[in-house]
Amino acid sequence: MKNIDEKILMEEEIKQLQNKRKKLISQQKQEERKKRDRRIYEKGAVFESIFTESKNFTKDEFYQLITSLIRKEEANLKILKIIESREETESKNIENQETVTDIEE
Repeated sequence: MKNIDEKILMEEEIKQLQNKRKKLISQQKQEERKKRDRRIYEKGAVFESIFTESKNFTKDEFYQLITSLIRKEEANLKILKIIESREETESKNIENQETVTDIEE
């Protein structure tokens, strides 16, 4: 009888842990969606602030405008340069922090 009760308790604990896991995964996905939504809203707001007459554009009109303004290859090269510059800056900041830490010790 004791073994059966223990098994039942273990199964209940397993179910609770599975439910907790599902809840945590759901929360993580929701946070990722919020971050994505915020990023999209911010970039859309920047675009509208630059091209104020575009506020009432349809999705197709928006794409027409964007594709007429940029060349994809050039934009991708610029994006890569920005990322590279950011990485260099972050690397220098890390080096500076390490130097300050060494001096303080």
